[in-house]
Amino acid sequence: MNELEQYRKEIDDIDQELTRLVELRLNTVLKVGRYKKQHGLPVLDANREQAVIKKNVGRLNDPQFEPQVTQFFQSLMSITKETQAALLKQE
Repeated sequence: MNELEQYRKEIDDIDQELTRLVELRLNTVLKVGRYKKQHGLPVLDANREQAVIKKNVGRLNDPQFEPQVTQFFQSLMSITKETQAALLKQE
């Protein structure tokens, strides 16, 4: 296996773990959505979103990736809001 193939294998392994974790997160998001529905809470909690981004940016070992991690979590939370909104429409 050459160097490029090794790097791609590393990425594939990371992607496999990311997929597992995203699925786990989305299942938990559905639980949050059900709770919000039962208690009449809105899907959007802007303060919570900002806190999640700040907390995760603070976990970085290499601060040069702050813009990418910020964008990643913004995208992830956009997906989770869509997931919760779809749940609220269904039930």
